[in-house]
Amino acid sequence: MMLTRERRLLRAVTVIGAGSALAVALTACSDSQQSASTSTALDPALAKSAKGNVTVCGPTDSSGVWKATMEAFNKANPGTVANYVELGASADDQLQQITQRMQTKSTQCDVVRLDVVWTAQLAAQGWLADMSKVISSKLDKLIPSTAGTLLYKDKYWGVPFYSNTGLLYYRTDKTQAPQTWQQLYSYGEADSKKGFLYQASQSESLTVSFLELLYSAGGEVLNDKGEVAVNSPQTAEVLTFMQNGINKGAAPKAVLTYDEDATRLAFESGAGATMRNYPYAYAAGQKSAIAGKFAVTPLPGWKTPGNGVGVLGGSNVAVSTFSKNQAGALALIDFMTSDSWQEQIAVKNALAPAVAAAYASEPVKKALPFSQELLKALTSAKARPVSPVYPQISQAIYQTVGKVLSGELTPQAGASQMADKVGTALKTF
Repeated sequence: MMLTRERRLLRAVTVIGAGSALAVALTACSDSQQSASTSTALDPALAKSAKGNVTVCGPTDSSGVWKATMEAFNKANPGTVANYVELGASADDQLQQITQRMQTKSTQCDVVRLDVVWTAQLAAQGWLADMSKVISSKLDKLIPSTAGTLLYKDKYWGVPFYSNTGLLYYRTDKTQAPQTWQQLYSYGEADSKKGFLYQASQSESLTVSFLELLYSAGGEVLNDKGEVAVNSPQTAEVLTFMQNGINKGAAPKAVLTYDEDATRLAFESGAGATMRNYPYAYAAGQKSAIAGKFAVTPLPGWKTPGNGVGVLGGSNVAVSTFSKNQAGALALIDFMTSDSWQEQIAVKNALAPAVAAAYASEPVKKALPFSQELLKALTSAKARPVSPVYPQISQAIYQTVGKVLSGELTPQAGASQMADKVGTALKTF
């Protein structure tokens, strides 16, 4: 299930950023930073010489998409054999297992699955091969925003396999698709039964909910130089907007406890007329009491009609610096990002392709009836702040936003406190 995977990955960031044994993945030494900035980019032509065994290390394959990919690749490439190693169900387990292997320079994993927030953490250690040339050969096919999740120090460290982002669900029998966030919030203020349901529990989910508004309002957490930029008028305005939303009933106070599935269940029960959630909720909703009574659209604009800015999720793949078969790894990644296989993962696994052409496929349109809305949402979406200490940054965000929503902090104090905490996190690297 898409929700289960995405939520586990989001929640695990909290654990990783709490000073656990994974701290090594968040703090790079100067030698690692040097290797990240001076590594030689892999040549995409290397894939033509692929042969031998290739091992992919990734999450527990509950959906079967990874093993199906290996089987299909092996059938199409008889000279190369791809194997899949499961590193655990949670993102915490996966990152810990990857870290342990990389620390010992293990050659087991030729390809590693990356959560979209791990790029800087692992690349800063010098553990990922520079994929800039590989990405450059695929940029005309990829949805540009998806490649952005792999950019660190002006280089790309992997390739997107599939993506994900938040969408707005609305009850067609109760309301219209809002054009702006302000219009959306006005629904609940006028009628509590038409409130907005979203994820505001103090976790990575709240970080994403906040960033969607901040990005749409033109704000940032870090600027282009990686410096703290979150103590801004946009941040104060967004925090005020979110706090007023709770106080004025635009969103019920219950959202302060909601994760993605709690939000979905509340929406299906009629607790609100609009909901922010991931694509998985569409299929679930069609099996509920509101089947045929809701539609999906990209997140709305901030004050001005148009698409807002979502936050990217999904899964990326990278080549280990210590791989003994980088040619085979590149061949497998080429297969995974081919038009035909990207179409397959959408049709068979309801995953959001990273390749734009897949969305023009009739089978994909049939399997994902909201595919065009999803493509629009992904096109305008952005990555979370790119930093080796992202887990600490996220924790600073959701803890501060949580205090503002509960009334413990004013929006202005929240913006200042958030900036201080993000700055402290940056100093640990």
